[in-house]
Amino acid sequence: MNLSNRSSGSEKRTQVRIPIDDEILVRDTVSGLELGTLANVHDAGFMVISDGGLKEDNLYQVAFEVNSGRPSITLGAECLWISETGTGDQVWAGFQIMDLSEDARQQIAQLMTQYQE
Repeated sequence: MNLSNRSSGSEKRTQVRIPIDDEILVRDTVSGLELGTLANVHDAGFMVISDGGLKEDNLYQVAFEVNSGRPSITLGAECLWISETGTGDQVWAGFQIMDLSEDARQQIAQLMTQYQE
């Protein structure tokens, strides 16, 4: 996978991002710490709004804690960028999905379908 063009200022988004209107927590499964709330998701990545503590260019094992009786969605992802929100007390963080099982891929597809409606 080529990551060399990931931070180009003229980058054009090719993935349809699905906004998440519910509070789905994103948890670091290694430390157990809450990383933030899922803001949007697509086939290859997701964005989180967080109180901080995230680091760019770090790999994370995360779980999306979906509150609909379904099991958590677990995957590996790299934090590509972090940007302060307008309020300054939180950050937006963009992640690229690096590793996920076929079950997790199907769960993400179901989640996207649920929020597209």
